[in-house]
Amino acid sequence: MEPEWILFTLGVALIVGKIGDNIMERFELPGVLGEILMGMILGNLIYFGIISPEYLTLHSNETFEFLAKLGIIFLLFLGGLDTDIEMIKRTGKVATVSTLMGVFTPLIMGYFGLKLMGYPSREAFAGGVLLTATSIGITVRVMMDLGVLRSEVGAASLSASVMDDFLGIALIIFAVGTGSILGLIGKMAAFFIITGILAWYSIDKYVRFSERLHVEKGVLAMVLALMFLFSALAEKWFAAAIEGAFMAGLVLSKLPEGRKIAEDVKAIGYGFLIPIFFVYTGAMLDLKVFASREALALAVVLTTIAVIGKVVGRGIGAMIMGWDFKKSLQMGIGSIPRTEVALVDLMVAIHGGAIPQSDAQKFIAATLIFITVSVLITPPLLKWVFKEDVERKKKEKAENKKEKVKETKKKIAKIKQS
Repeated sequence: MEPEWILFTLGVALIVGKIGDNIMERFELPGVLGEILMGMILGNLIYFGIISPEYLTLHSNETFEFLAKLGIIFLLFLGGLDTDIEMIKRTGKVATVSTLMGVFTPLIMGYFGLKLMGYPSREAFAGGVLLTATSIGITVRVMMDLGVLRSEVGAASLSASVMDDFLGIALIIFAVGTGSILGLIGKMAAFFIITGILAWYSIDKYVRFSERLHVEKGVLAMVLALMFLFSALAEKWFAAAIEGAFMAGLVLSKLPEGRKIAEDVKAIGYGFLIPIFFVYTGAMLDLKVFASREALALAVVLTTIAVIGKVVGRGIGAMIMGWDFKKSLQMGIGSIPRTEVALVDLMVAIHGGAIPQSDAQKFIAATLIFITVSVLITPPLLKWVFKEDVERKKKEKAENKKEKVKETKKKIAKIKQS
C-alpha cells in the first residue's frame, strides 16, 4: 500500500466528512450523521467497484483503521473530561439499574427471538449478546454537540454505556466458553483500582510534575501520555481501549488543568481524528448486505430487538429508580447505537464456535444491517428527545446575556454620573 494513497485517503475523508457535517447542520441534524453518511458513500464506491481500493484505501488499511481507533479514543477522553463527577455520583444507582435492564432485556429478547427462528440455544444466546453493548462514541458526540452531556441523563448514559461494554465482554466469554469469568472480574477490579482509585489520588501530583518540566505544551503531552497508557491497559485486558481513555479523562476532570487542556485536545480530535473515526465507521457498512433475504430476515429481528430492547430496558430501569418518562426515554434512546463492540463480540462468537461457520456470513450481514440502522436513527432521535432541553438552555443563555448587558450599561451610567 503506497504512502501517497494513504495520505490521499486521509485528505479526502476529512474534506467529505466536514462537508457532510456542514450539510447535516444546515438541516438542523447532528453533524456526526453527515460524517457517517459520507463514509458510507466513499466505502460503497469501493464495494461496488467504482473506485479501486488501491487509490481510496478505506478498507484493509491498518494505518487508516488505527487512526480511526485513535479518533474514538480521543472522543471518549473528551467525554471523560467533560463529565461532571458529582453528577455521576448522583446518577450512579440509576445508571447501574438501567445498565442491567438495558443489557438483559435485549439479551433475553434476542435469545427467544432467535430460538423461534430455529437457531440452537448456544447460537441464539451468542446472537442475543450481540445486542447488549451500546456504541458510546456516537451518543457522546451527539450529546456533546447538543450541550447535554453534563446533564443527569448525559452522566448516567456515559456510566451505563461503560458498564455495558464490560458486561458485553463478560457475556461473550461465557457464550463462547473460553477464558475465565473470574479472571475477567479480577482484571476489571485491578483496572478500576489502577485507573480509578490510585489515579484519582495521585493525578494532581502527576500534573504538577508535568508543569515543572517547563516545556511547550508539556502538560498536554503528559496528559495524552496518560490517556494512551490507560487505553493500552484496557486494550490488553478487555480489547476496549476506549474505557481506558474515558477513565483518564474522568480522573483529569476534577482538576482545573484538565479543563484547560480540553481545547487543545478538541483541536486535535475534531480537527483530525474524530471525523476519521466516523467516516471509517460509515465506510465499513457495505450496502450489498441488503441483497441477502436470509440476512434481511435475521436483520429485521435483530434490529427490532436491538432498538426496542435497549430503549425499553434502560428506560424501565430509569423509571424504577424514580426518573420521569421523558428522562427515561432520553436514557433509552441514548443506548440505541451499536458499532465496534457488536462487531468484536460477533468475531469472538464466530472464532469461538458459538456461531458456526455455516451461519457466519448471514450473521455478519445481519449485524452490519442492524448497526447501520442503529447508527443512522440515533442522532435525529437524540436531537428530538432533547429538543426542549436544548431550547431551554438557549433561552437561559440569552437571558444571562441580557442581564450582563444590563449590568454593563448600569456600570457605564454610574461612571458617567461620577
